[in-house]
Amino acid sequence: MKHLSPFLLFLLLLLPACQKTEKILPPLTASEITGTRLWRRITVEAPYEDYQEWPGFEGMQIGQSPHGRYHEIYVNSALRNALPIKNKIAPNGAILVKENYDADKSNVGYTVMAKVKGYNPDVGDWFWAAYEPSGKIKLEGKPEFCINCHAGKKPNDYVIVRSLDKPLAGEKR
Repeated sequence: MKHLSPFLLFLLLLLPACQKTEKILPPLTASEITGTRLWRRITVEAPYEDYQEWPGFEGMQIGQSPHGRYHEIYVNSALRNALPIKNKIAPNGAILVKENYDADKSNVGYTVMAKVKGYNPDVGDWFWAAYEPSGKIKLEGKPEFCINCHAGKKPNDYVIVRSLDKPLAGEKR
């Protein structure tokens, strides 16, 4: 280290402080989950920007209606660390946050799935929410619109983008 310039040494010491670290919190419960409570969780208590992006779909991707022309998807560590999941059932506390963008790549809102034990067993215990860019709730809870669209992926715990049992990059099945 004595051969490093003071500036390079400073950068090496600063780098760990600049890395995002997700704050790990207990899962939200069925008695406390609401759109407002979930928004606070993903923007204040444990900001989704500190989550990792959905494995294999990093960066802005082409999206589809109703989410927007483009999207970026973030998953919390409860889900990310469980992948691959042989039985394709996401763990309690899993959260997926999709940033939705229009054709000009301007943010048009957020859609969120949160796995909440006992919330809605008929559809995998998922709580769905959609928010405007400001955080104003557009829909929350058990919206038929979301459930009907995701129903085709029931064998994958209602998750559309990626098979939950798919190995992560570099892993063998």
